[in-house]
Amino acid sequence: MVRSHFAVACALAILAMVSSASYGRQYQEAGKPSTQPETTKPPADPDDVPITKADVKMPTDYPDAVSRIKRYRDSIRDEIAAGRPTKAHRPLDELNIVLKALPDIAKVHGVPSDKLEQVGSTAKRIRELFNKVHANIDAKKAPDFDGVSKDIDKEIGVLEKIKATQSAPKS
Repeated sequence: MVRSHFAVACALAILAMVSSASYGRQYQEAGKPSTQPETTKPPADPDDVPITKADVKMPTDYPDAVSRIKRYRDSIRDEIAAGRPTKAHRPLDELNIVLKALPDIAKVHGVPSDKLEQVGSTAKRIRELFNKVHANIDAKKAPDFDGVSKDIDKEIGVLEKIKATQSAPKS
């Protein structure tokens, strides 16, 4: 008999704790402030998807790389001009990967050794300029492509003047 009274008492105690916890949730849901941290995140930008080098068709040689950099510039400019700056995320990310690889591409494809440092520093400067645009897009600000476009064009002109001695084989 003592055992059954003890079991009933335990069951009542558990029931009281569960009811109390349930009441506490209802009380908070009724508009009272919660002591729990807010975990709701704003919706992610569907155009800002992380990519890696494996996701990018890499240039076949140095002239192709410079041509591709110009196409990325044009695509980024056009998306911004059309009022779709978030659509510039993908070309900005791909451009960043190509610019990081540019010194190695230049070295492998015959850019003279005395020009390799210039290729690297110019690629870095172009990345910095486009990163300003990218940061503004991420911050939901005006991209201000016009504010950097002349400098971008000037730096791309530097890359165009540097000639490689070999190209990728024609297939």
